[in-house]
Amino acid sequence: MDTWPVSIIIPNYNGEQILPRSLTSVSEAVRAYAGQSEIIIVDDASQDNSVTLISQDYPDIKLVRHEVNKGFSEAIHSGVQAAVYPIVILLNSDVYPDRHFIDPLIRWFDREDTFSVSPLILDQGGNPARVSWNLVKLLRGEIRSSNWDLMSALELKRKRQSLKSLFAAGGSAAIRKEMFLQLGGFLSIYRPFYYEDRDLGTRAWKCGWKTYFEPESKVVHDHSSTIKRFFPYKKIKIIKRRNRLFYLWLHLSAPKLFFSHIPWILVRLLARLLRFDTVYALALFSALLRAGEVIKSRSNPGMKAAQKKPLEEILAEIKY
Repeated sequence: MDTWPVSIIIPNYNGEQILPRSLTSVSEAVRAYAGQSEIIIVDDASQDNSVTLISQDYPDIKLVRHEVNKGFSEAIHSGVQAAVYPIVILLNSDVYPDRHFIDPLIRWFDREDTFSVSPLILDQGGNPARVSWNLVKLLRGEIRSSNWDLMSALELKRKRQSLKSLFAAGGSAAIRKEMFLQLGGFLSIYRPFYYEDRDLGTRAWKCGWKTYFEPESKVVHDHSSTIKRFFPYKKIKIIKRRNRLFYLWLHLSAPKLFFSHIPWILVRLLARLLRFDTVYALALFSALLRAGEVIKSRSNPGMKAAQKKPLEEILAEIKY
């Protein structure tokens, strides 16, 4: 298909000050795209004038409203349910796409096994963000993001190599709607934020569905509407650390979990407590309180079958 129809989904919470710039850039990209498209904003019970702004200044945009705040994942789920087209593009309200960012992303969906595609994410200074291309390795029972440079990525692309990635960051990703729904979207265990997109991409790989990095598609992320505005720094660190534990407990093979990950948990816990760093201990305690949910998830038929392709096997498949 030359031009897949696309639905662009933008979750919003109190984004009145940044929405005009965002919607200007998204609207320009839609006009530059030859295929059919729609823009959907999911307002997650904003307390500012976001809804009035959208209704008055952008009447052609489809507006979905939450009466109570439900968080990022549920905002995306509402947007996907409202989308009428087979490819959805998720964009945070502080992400500003290049005018021609859609075409390079959409071409990948001519491959039947494409689940999602990530653009090149730039900061305000034009520097590539590592989360654009998610190459990950396992070290001492933990996951570590691998460094990469843009010139090497472009050289691989010039040689017609597909740039496989573990996942596409939820703030700027093109996703096949049908596959997203088959996977059940983001898992609730990761609420309120962090690791839900990594988990989703991993579950897609376990189904044989692939994620790619497309550096010809570009967006700018200025981080002006991040969770740091709404949550204390220490709480963010605890949630991020807790969710990393959830992710590993769900996706590592049993041998890697019991003979590598768990022993190193004890080492890390002791090391951090000796430095009077309580974040790791609090995150571990919080994760253990919900360990039953993880065990239940690993035991359900779909996840149990997926464990035949554990995380370490997926990481070997996307290694460069």
